[in-house]
Amino acid sequence: LTSCYSHAQNNNIRFYELAISNWLTNAQRPNGMVVRIQGFDKGVFGGNFHTHNMINHVPPGVDLLCYSNGTDYVRGFRNAVAQAKNGRVVVLVDCTNLLNLRHLHDKDRGWETPYPTNQDEFMSFDNVRRFGNGGKTLIVSYGNGVVTALRARQNLVEKKVIQSEDCVDIIDCPYISDIPGGLRDALSIGQYEHILFSDICKEGPGSNVLSSYVVGLQKEGILPARWSFVAAPRAYNPLGNVVTFLNEDDVSEAFVRLTSN
Repeated sequence: LTSCYSHAQNNNIRFYELAISNWLTNAQRPNGMVVRIQGFDKGVFGGNFHTHNMINHVPPGVDLLCYSNGTDYVRGFRNAVAQAKNGRVVVLVDCTNLLNLRHLHDKDRGWETPYPTNQDEFMSFDNVRRFGNGGKTLIVSYGNGVVTALRARQNLVEKKVIQSEDCVDIIDCPYISDIPGGLRDALSIGQYEHILFSDICKEGPGSNVLSSYVVGLQKEGILPARWSFVAAPRAYNPLGNVVTFLNEDDVSEAFVRLTSN
């Protein structure tokens, strides 16, 4: 199934009924499906300029994912279909800006990823993608926020805030319904002195997903004392520009505030 906007899908009471019927009937009435939600975050597609960057509510019984690159999307889609066959409701949120993105820095073609031809290659809900694994500071994001974080990291090097990109690790967490196991594993060894959660959704109550990560990791006792959260401004976006979307400067400034205290 394909939907245009997440709020339109979430406001439909029938979707909620589909999402919880497997649980309510003790698996006697499974409604397994994969739903693609298009038009999320910034970007132009189909002649429309998209400005929707809120995920209001993820009901129990729904697995929500937002991928940052083509390779993981294919691997994750295979897993989504397998989960749907077992009765789960899986929702894939597509970041508009990523649909035709080729370059990470200048014209490097750094965001063109290979198609995983091995049909047995899946990406589970617990899997994450790491960009670096030896730093003392970590940025956690998903979807288009991963690209923003990678560009911000390069900017920090160019401004001589950090010596090299090796100083900062970035973890891409596509599964945003709950804390993925891969993130728990990365934090459990106590490597990171600072963690910045970088959310492409709006800041404030009921608008983003990574704030629930913070609460959960704090309760589990694996969140370091020095952490921070940055998200898009809680404001409506003027049509035709991206002034209120999370950008590289937002992430860089949040990083400096976190690490300089």
